[in-house]
Order: sequence, then C-alpha cells, then structure tokens
Amino acid sequence: MALTYASAIVWNAEIADEALWAKLGRHFSNPELVELGFFIALTLGQQRWIKTLGIGHREVLADTTAGLAPTPTATTGV
Repeated sequence: MALTYASAIVWNAEIADEALWAKLGRHFSNPELVELGFFIALTLGQQRWIKTLGIGHREVLADTTAGLAPTPTATTGV
C-alpha cells in the first residue's frame, strides 16, 4: 500500500481514489499518512533538485565517509 501511495504522489494523483484511501486507512493512521507523504514529497524534491544541478552519484563527498552507500571493498565486492 505504501508503494501505491508513493506512486500516487510521484506519478499519478488520479489513482488516489476512495478505494486507495480506504486501504491506506486500514494500514496507517492519518498522522502516519501525513508523515509518509511528507517524506516521499521531500525525497522526490531533493532528487529532482540534485538532478537539476547535474550532480551524479558519488560526485559530491566521494572522498569522505559521508552518505549511506557502502564503500566497495576487495573482500565484499559491494
């Protein structure tokens, strides 16, 4: 349900019909839906802004340990 909610926010608001809200209401409280919706919108906005600036993956802070992506290692290959 959360992915459908995210899809409605990001791609197609028309799928946010009464049926979707009813399903969401069975799984999430109103405050949870607000928080989740806010987080989705904030993250989408951040990603669009980064794309607008033309910043690629690991182009900023690549020489630091900041960020969530793991650093590739010889042992893990990841």
